[in-house]
Amino acid sequence: MDIGVIGIGNIGLGLAQRLIDRGHGVNVRDLRKVPERIAAKSGARVLPTPAAVAESCELLIIAVVDAAQVDEVLCGPGGVLSAPPVDVMICSTIAPAEVERFARLVRARGAELLDAPVSGGPLKARNGTLSLMLACAEAARLRHSAVLADLAGCTFLVSDKPGDAARVKLLNNLLAGVHLVAGAAALATGERMGLDPRLLQQVISASSGQSWITDDRMPRALDGDHAPRAHMQILTKDLTLALQMLQAAGERSPFGEAALAAFRTACSTGLAEHDDGAVLELFRRRQLAAPGG
Repeated sequence: MDIGVIGIGNIGLGLAQRLIDRGHGVNVRDLRKVPERIAAKSGARVLPTPAAVAESCELLIIAVVDAAQVDEVLCGPGGVLSAPPVDVMICSTIAPAEVERFARLVRARGAELLDAPVSGGPLKARNGTLSLMLACAEAARLRHSAVLADLAGCTFLVSDKPGDAARVKLLNNLLAGVHLVAGAAALATGERMGLDPRLLQQVISASSGQSWITDDRMPRALDGDHAPRAHMQILTKDLTLALQMLQAAGERSPFGEAALAAFRTACSTGLAEHDDGAVLELFRRRQLAAPGG
């Protein structure tokens, strides 16, 4: 199939390269020239507008940062909705209500929207082992089943209602943020007690305190590697959306609220563009500032 990918950052570039490896024709668009050049070297064709990408493909994947960017891709000048109808797959983590709004817009044009947020990071996007949460009409799922299988190691069919997969993704990311903050705090505390934080991380990884996100982030953070595989500000955005979703449902998460507060503080102290594992530095600074630190 010919596939379009708009937004070729950490996840989108991996998706595009994976699709090329699997024999699909891939057309891309990004506001930044560097990822476009990388995609072109991998075999993708760079097109000038979202509408041009939509006209060239049978399925259009959107992997941008937030709902405002999705809106621009769909409805802005040269947007997807100005082109002939094409099914749209949104992999961005955005609010369920926004997914529902975009689904109505796409359906009004005679196409379907696949609510398909992903989890796993750039490496899993590149090698096709992402977790994919899917909510869409059955006909759309069947129509694009081969592409979905190429992109994900496991696909969870949530429902036939776009918006439901976004709800699942936000709950997942809420828990991921809590785990990451708790893990970073534990390592910083152990370090202040005189323990080797790398040994502590190894013990936790092999024991009951283990979580995937701390296993993935903390070894790099302990080495001072804060190059952004997943930006601090992105997880901050996701936690904000998750807590807003809970509030709308009459629920709350004290642990999630504490995690969000930590990420917001980290962002405000110069770590917003770092990897989200750099939240460890926030807790290290707090330990140093504490009495006896």
